[in-house]
Amino acid sequence: MNVQVRLPHAPRLRRASTRTARAGLAGLRAAAPVLTSMLAAVLAYLVLDLVQLDGDVGALVDRDLLRVPVVTLLGSAVIWAMILAVWALAGRLTVAIGVLVLATAVLGFANHMKLGLRLEPLLPSDVAYLSQVGFLTEMVGTTDLVVLGLTVLALGAATAWGVRRLARRRPRPGPRTDRRRWAATVVVRVVVLALSLSFLDYAAHFNRPGNEIRAAYDAGGAQWAFWNQRANYERNGFVGGVLYNLGVPPMKMPRGYSAAAMDDLVRRYDGAAEQINARRSGALDDVNIVVVLSESFSDPTQVKGIRFEGDPIPYTRQVMEQNPSGRMLAQMFGGGTANMEFEALTGMSMSQFAPQMASPYQMLVPHYDTFPSAVRMLEDRGHDAIAIHPFTTQMYRRSTVYPILGFEDFVSKGELQHEETIDHSGKISDASAFDEVDYQIARHDKPLLVNLVTMQNHYPSRAIYDDPIPVHGIDGKAEENAAGYLRGLRHSDDALRDFLTGLRGSSEKTAVIFYGDHQPPFWPQRIQDRTGELGMHSTPYFLWANFPLRQVGPDALTSPIFFLPMLYEAAGAPVTPYYALLTRLHEQITAMEVGDYAVPGHGLVGEDGLEAAAARVLRDYRMVQYDLAAGKRYSLDGMLGTGGRPSGGTQVAPVVGR
Repeated sequence: MNVQVRLPHAPRLRRASTRTARAGLAGLRAAAPVLTSMLAAVLAYLVLDLVQLDGDVGALVDRDLLRVPVVTLLGSAVIWAMILAVWALAGRLTVAIGVLVLATAVLGFANHMKLGLRLEPLLPSDVAYLSQVGFLTEMVGTTDLVVLGLTVLALGAATAWGVRRLARRRPRPGPRTDRRRWAATVVVRVVVLALSLSFLDYAAHFNRPGNEIRAAYDAGGAQWAFWNQRANYERNGFVGGVLYNLGVPPMKMPRGYSAAAMDDLVRRYDGAAEQINARRSGALDDVNIVVVLSESFSDPTQVKGIRFEGDPIPYTRQVMEQNPSGRMLAQMFGGGTANMEFEALTGMSMSQFAPQMASPYQMLVPHYDTFPSAVRMLEDRGHDAIAIHPFTTQMYRRSTVYPILGFEDFVSKGELQHEETIDHSGKISDASAFDEVDYQIARHDKPLLVNLVTMQNHYPSRAIYDDPIPVHGIDGKAEENAAGYLRGLRHSDDALRDFLTGLRGSSEKTAVIFYGDHQPPFWPQRIQDRTGELGMHSTPYFLWANFPLRQVGPDALTSPIFFLPMLYEAAGAPVTPYYALLTRLHEQITAMEVGDYAVPGHGLVGEDGLEAAAARVLRDYRMVQYDLAAGKRYSLDGMLGTGGRPSGGTQVAPVVGR
């Protein structure tokens, strides 16, 4: 029996194979743009992280590709969603890639510069600096900004050229040439845009309870360092760091917060104020109060591993020996000026806010018509309030913030009576800043509250003085910056001597609170390690007056929130319930930073290590700070003894990072 099998005709097989191959190639061509966009997102993610890690490729591979690849994929997905959104809007992947390259270059540059200047990464709130061209130029340097601008222009021109060339080679279908294909393309673009924006909006609510992206980050190995934003970015990537700083309330609502609870607190601390005031007979109603935040002022003799001749701040040290003084616990090393100023003026501690609250001046205060502060409290008692800052009005949004805090006048660069600089420095000297304080006191009949934020010693300090003080133990740019910085401190010390000498001979009663806001940022890592965390986060402070002050306890580590209550105590002046609360808190806890509390006789301890009395007053303080900064302000009138409630009622507390 013969069985015949009919095989397909060979040409037919070849045609089928060709059709299959063509279909496969068509599928690859269709998928290629999508795969390209994914690859571009991953590369952009890795470039941003490489900048964050200071170019350490080994650390990048170890973290992003080996230890937390899920975090890398999640961050890349966020960037990919942005690419898809631009692609859908423009209709060209070339445009989306060009925008991505531009954004990566600008963000990478900005992050690199901020890490170098401020020792902290780029934060969402830093978008406010885009309107502060003068500040950016002075801090970053004209040359670097010009290079960045030329790079952006070159990349933009290259993108435009590529788009035009592609448009000629591959014209897109239009409603006249291919209506059906054009309509399908529009539908796809609209759907992709909607999905991308929805994903990005969901990602922006990263800190909302139940957010699946946050859950995926946590499951993928993210380790959030709430006490240190730089560590956050280094551990979880640039994108993860940005997401962590989006969309959170300024403070978590304390348990038991209510109008009744705040009324009870007002009654208790009104009673505490009566007890304190019964022992005080002084007053500050007729006294000029000058609060001096001296930019980057520190005690270099406390820095380990360096040597230099003499003492750059002999007069300051003499004043500290003869008056209430000590060390201030700075929130940051190399930055955080406005935050220390905010603490001193409001009595509100950065340690009690959400970790994402990087700058209340930019992220919190502008959301209100008025904000509780010592400014309004003193104005209600007859003081005029003047802010002086010999720099741009836009820095930290001070031109917006100061009126909200209650300042009637803001004297900035271009408005001081004298604006001398020293040698090659472009910054107005401390001597000129102090001269402006003298001028304002002389021209006002009423007592003043003057808030002076100096600028002379702001980084960089390299090659700005003719006679820098040589520093041994470091070299290169660090040594040059340190040598200039020490000479700047000596100039500040001399200016302070002249200022206080003049006030001492004045017939007007004047009290001065003087403090440095942070250490300068140029000390190398090995110097930081030898000095220790506390040494790198402490600066000198003192209280001084041209009338007798009582001692307010031994020299101790303190926080700016206590400066004004300490002055009231040293002058024997009566306090409001709010300052009574701060006084009681200071008796138990002398300084605070995130997670750490300085307790007399015990050093820094965690909240779990606080004794019952300290824990109780801390809970009261936290409740009041929440009420005044983020809540309904039930206690405003009772605690501060002022009006100042926002017009139209208390505003809704803002969301950090939005």
